[in-house]
Amino acid sequence: MNGFRKYKVGIIGCGAISNHYLRFAQSAYSDWFEITSLGDIVVEKAAERAEKYGIKKFGDPETVYNDPEVDLIINLTVPKVHEEVSVHALEAGKHVYSEKPFATSREGMRHIMEVAAKRSLRAGCAPDSFLSAPAQTAKKALEDDWIGEPVGVNAICAMRGNEYWRPDSDFFYKKGAGPMMDMAPYYLNIFVSLLGPVESVFAASRMTWDQRTIKVAPRRGEKIDVEVPTYVSTALTFKSGIIATFVNSFDIWATRQPHIEVFGTKGTMVIPDPNQYKGDVLIRRFKDSEWRVFPQFVEYGEYGRGIGVADMVRAIEEKRPHRASAELAYHVTDVILSMEESGEKGEVVKISSSAEKPAGLWLSPEEILWK
Repeated sequence: MNGFRKYKVGIIGCGAISNHYLRFAQSAYSDWFEITSLGDIVVEKAAERAEKYGIKKFGDPETVYNDPEVDLIINLTVPKVHEEVSVHALEAGKHVYSEKPFATSREGMRHIMEVAAKRSLRAGCAPDSFLSAPAQTAKKALEDDWIGEPVGVNAICAMRGNEYWRPDSDFFYKKGAGPMMDMAPYYLNIFVSLLGPVESVFAASRMTWDQRTIKVAPRRGEKIDVEVPTYVSTALTFKSGIIATFVNSFDIWATRQPHIEVFGTKGTMVIPDPNQYKGDVLIRRFKDSEWRVFPQFVEYGEYGRGIGVADMVRAIEEKRPHRASAELAYHVTDVILSMEESGEKGEVVKISSSAEKPAGLWLSPEEILWK
């Protein structure tokens, strides 16, 4: 800890995802922050999480906003109120870290960033799986020239739809969600981490069904009206000249395609599911008779959601940029919005935003978050 204090963190939004952050905060990997306050518009949810994880302070969202001990708020609300909650947190004098998407519009994202800058506070955004052991191993292998210069990428996010396992799946099919806002950030954060910013996109999209049926109790049989495309295929061109193809869908039963393949001038690299924090990175080069597992160079491979918060807290104390930054989130969400626009218009959309590739975790011994 180098003498730095442990940050006190509050959560607003105590749904299913809050379990992941609460588990991480109480694990051996979280030396940098502790969760001390919980809030939800359904106070019973906050009470349930508080009892499960031994959190003493809980109540409605104002409980967290008004807590003088809270340094940072994790925003785990539904996408349509991400902007409102993040801005409220900043105006209450707290740093904020949001689940994706950062906001559902470019104007909303700029609003968050403007308030953060005005108040000299930090804003960050999930997903942080690009900081996982597999993703960082892939980044190190790529930057150490194991597959040569990247030429292209092939990626697929194949899902059947959240209504098959979540009774509260309505919002996944509303504006601000869908497969693009819900799942694409996991892939795009890794793309930018490995390859840099995106220059343009050309997408084709379709809404396969205008209604979906919830398959699990207690709402089994209820209908959901679909507002967003559920099958999107996109060609992305990066500023570096690299070309990627990305299929993202809630309409696919199964596939044998790897989640992400990177094609280089010396070989090919396969990266495991970017929605997870585990798995092997595979490499196959000229004259290799089979795929080889690339050794993970980091030991902390079992952590989950929360690594971005830990890095953000440490970055604040060390006065350096945090990796799951507002700038990265803006660019990634801008790319997603551009994909949606391209699918609607049937034309190439240029990306006006940009972002730097986040620094790797291996740059110096003191940069490693946990030893």
